[in-house]
Amino acid sequence: MNIPHLYLVEDNAPSHQTARSVDKEERKEKGIVTLDWPLKSPDINQIEGIWDYEKDEISTWQFVRASKAVVDGAKAVLCQAFHEKLQRVIIHGGNNNFNG
Repeated sequence: MNIPHLYLVEDNAPSHQTARSVDKEERKEKGIVTLDWPLKSPDINQIEGIWDYEKDEISTWQFVRASKAVVDGAKAVLCQAFHEKLQRVIIHGGNNNFNG
């Protein structure tokens, strides 16, 4: 018995069109069940009631700045580590015959 493990709810909104790129046969093979939802029906979609709250709340978080800072910091650490590794390779005359 093939028990579906994923339900896909689609209402033809443009943001949901990507999901349509997986054809129906492939969805069936992967156990994806598509549930059609009436277009523009936030009144019957229970999640819609919290989207505005969630958007407002999440917009106060500092994801972008924090993420950029983390990425920039990681790049700096990796670049420095790579530079130091290259210096050790040069000091040891190349090859891979040293622990460095």
